[in-house]
Amino acid sequence: MCLSKKSITLLLASIVILALLIILGSDNYLLLSFIFLALTLGVYFVKFERSQKTSREIVFIAIICALAVGGRVLFAALPSVKPELFILILGAIVSGPETGFLMGTIIALTSNMYFGQGAWTPWQMFALGIIGLVSGMIANKKIPTWILTIWGFASGFIMGWIMDIYYIIGFVNPITLKSVGISLAGSFYFDLIHAVFTAALLLLVGKRWIKIFDNYKIKYNLFKRA
Repeated sequence: MCLSKKSITLLLASIVILALLIILGSDNYLLLSFIFLALTLGVYFVKFERSQKTSREIVFIAIICALAVGGRVLFAALPSVKPELFILILGAIVSGPETGFLMGTIIALTSNMYFGQGAWTPWQMFALGIIGLVSGMIANKKIPTWILTIWGFASGFIMGWIMDIYYIIGFVNPITLKSVGISLAGSFYFDLIHAVFTAALLLLVGKRWIKIFDNYKIKYNLFKRA
């Protein structure tokens, strides 16, 4: 499936925001986080009336984000054991790539109101946004459980690797193959736990949740263009 103009715009805007964060320094993280969210919302809601988005779609987005944020907070005491990727992936599969990207950025920014904001917030918004976007690219397709499980496993590492880039750029000096390798090795255990937990949830109950979300989508005639 090819990326739409909206998806490409979201990706380019994300890269610009992260580049500005690197150039301007971490002191501007909160401002850039909200600019990031504003750009995402702006791209998503452009020509709102023409796109035939309904208030029910906004409610669905809010429900997915609330479930993901609540799940992340609920499991706060268990490092890397978080269901936010599981919920985001399923919500994006039902709603589409741009909506998936939007939900990812909202989940990261909102949940960090509890976990703490920092220079890492825009990077987490980007990571979850990318996972939501890619998940949304298989919207309206009957995906086998094993592919869903593999994607869930991979998404745990994708998020971890994006956050590793943030860590390496911001805190590793000098940046060499050895220092990069040490950084990646240090996060491997946590990424693995996150990946396995997400994959296990998708394997065990992923299809059931998709069916529930699909029923809601069909009942209220949502995301017809996803």
